[in-house]
Amino acid sequence: MKEGAVNNSYIVGGLYVDADVVIVGSGVSGLTSAAILAKRGKKVVVVEKQPRFGGALRQFKRRGISFDVGFHYTGCLGDGELLDLLWRYCGVLPGVRPVPLTGGYDHFEFEGKPDPVRGYFAYRKLAAELKSHFPNECSAIDQYFSVVQRICAEVPFYKTDLPLMPFLRGYKSRPSSLDHFLKNITANPYLRAVFMSPGFLYGAPVEKASLEVHALVAHGYYSGAYTVEGGGQAIVDGFLGAVKGFGGELIAGVSVDAIVEKAGKTAAVVLGDGRVIECSNVIYTGHPASLVPKVPKGVFRPAYHKRLQHLANSLSMFVVFGRCEKPLNPIEGALNHYVLPARGDVLTGKSDTPHCQRPMMMTGTRTTVAQSLQQDANGIMLLRLGYWQDVERFALTSPQTRSGEYKAYKKEIGSEMVAVAKKRWGDLTGEIETLAVGSPLTFRDELNAPEGCAYGAMHCLDQFNPDVRTRMPGLYLAGQSILMTGVAGASISGLVAAGEILGLESLWEEVKK
Repeated sequence: MKEGAVNNSYIVGGLYVDADVVIVGSGVSGLTSAAILAKRGKKVVVVEKQPRFGGALRQFKRRGISFDVGFHYTGCLGDGELLDLLWRYCGVLPGVRPVPLTGGYDHFEFEGKPDPVRGYFAYRKLAAELKSHFPNECSAIDQYFSVVQRICAEVPFYKTDLPLMPFLRGYKSRPSSLDHFLKNITANPYLRAVFMSPGFLYGAPVEKASLEVHALVAHGYYSGAYTVEGGGQAIVDGFLGAVKGFGGELIAGVSVDAIVEKAGKTAAVVLGDGRVIECSNVIYTGHPASLVPKVPKGVFRPAYHKRLQHLANSLSMFVVFGRCEKPLNPIEGALNHYVLPARGDVLTGKSDTPHCQRPMMMTGTRTTVAQSLQQDANGIMLLRLGYWQDVERFALTSPQTRSGEYKAYKKEIGSEMVAVAKKRWGDLTGEIETLAVGSPLTFRDELNAPEGCAYGAMHCLDQFNPDVRTRMPGLYLAGQSILMTGVAGASISGLVAAGEILGLESLWEEVKK
């Protein structure tokens, strides 16, 4: 059966009937929910607006090189860790092959500081590295890691013998400021920058960042990082195979325009082409703000509508997708090369920060230990912090109507990023050829991400992101905006959404077996 087709047993006179669950969106959160529910015998239909499944995990190609947009590495894939347990339950492992970055690290360089710091993906090695660079800061280093580990010792996703419900009820309460915590333990701006660096994985400026969210993200990488052979596309393909194998249905290239209520409960969804799928449950994985026009008026209170529509979004980025003269090997040694501001915050909410003062990262596209495809070994990605305000003046255009001014602006940014990369890392890359440049506008249009947000609605201080369960019976939320960011956070939200339908604690116990 081709992707996009639906089994005829679901069609009666053009009306789709008898689906238990419709999942809106095919990113890793939606695919996780779909695999779990289909495995448990539910009739599942996944509806994806884009022509291809996978959301931010899907790859694209330029000149034969495969590029990942939304996946480079993750934590939680070690034996018995959360994604290992969850993806095995979903039928994705062992088909998807994790690659442990045992000796890997983030390579941090600072403007004005000659010696780089290696951000190892291991608590002990990272602590030793930091103490060798900052011998007068040993107490701050120990305190930082102790607090991160203490916070995560109470998180069932890291300590799997804990029950889920108490954590989900209370983990968003009483957040504390990451910025205040770091300034209280050290005045060294370089050490603070290394401590802040996991912020690149959830996209909140340091002045808004929560210590608890930061710890949830950082701990996964400090405990060991992994990539996957074949990159994000391998994860997508693994999930698509699992969902189909369990009897789930997949529809691509059509939107869900409305969610229908009947007798106070979820009853159906209306597709963009006018077709209807009757169902008793919907899991919506898009940005929460985009849900508002799809639900009947009066279902949600005005305050909840307003809250969803005014969620602050995570930061965005500019990306250069290119080909370098020399092959890069991010699997062994430095996975990501960063250049960070001399004494400023790594992530700032100040959108007027000059581009030359923003952090930038370089990584390669190789995703296997024994690289067989030379073109992928020579693929390179340059990423720089971006803001919606950078491109807001072009917001009313579409990919087909971009102005010459926008194209020139994007080309200028890309050329400047390549110049920085050649100056910093030219001995590793040789010449760099630009194949494509992405901006916050690209992320908005290609990934349905409001304001080009890289990680959905921001998880930060003074913002209470919506829960998985909504006030409309049978309607649930999942995705990066809901619980946590990244592949692990999105997949966890898919687990919780499925658990709301099946019984959360019993599902959690089954996943852990």
